[in-house]
Amino acid sequence: MGVFFSAKEMVRIAVRNEETGLDFYRRAAERASAPELKRLFDDLAVQEQAHKVKFLAFLDRIQEPAQPAERPADPDETGRYIAAMTDNRLFDGEDKNIALAAKASDGKSAVEFALGFEKDTLLFFYQMLEQVRSADRPLVEEIIREEKSHIRRLAEIRKELESQTTRS
Repeated sequence: MGVFFSAKEMVRIAVRNEETGLDFYRRAAERASAPELKRLFDDLAVQEQAHKVKFLAFLDRIQEPAQPAERPADPDETGRYIAAMTDNRLFDGEDKNIALAAKASDGKSAVEFALGFEKDTLLFFYQMLEQVRSADRPLVEEIIREEKSHIRRLAEIRKELESQTTRS
């Protein structure tokens, strides 16, 4: 039988992910040379903050069962599993965000990074969907829907930026 994570663990991971995105967008906004780019990053930071608040509100809805139906995660095993799953740019921390924001010299590169980040996040939560109790899957599916909205928004922005480049 596999490791099962609690809904609270999934929400904490989702919140941490939003904080990482928020940090990146704030730093990118600080470094933006063009006003429209600064507005874009500020807007994306606002979206990350809104998702963080929404995910934190999920904690109030979670009712942990008195006795789990499936085998709960061992804390050591949980840590190793999450470390293996996030051994990429999802949770690399503040120093990585500073470096990435510095590389995001234009809107296109920042949006491409953000799309990659959101896609990695989406894949992570799809994988984690298999690792939560069946009763907690709707919550993880809701997190997935929110992450998909990030991807849709960024894809629209990328398309706008590409059409601006084509017109220039």
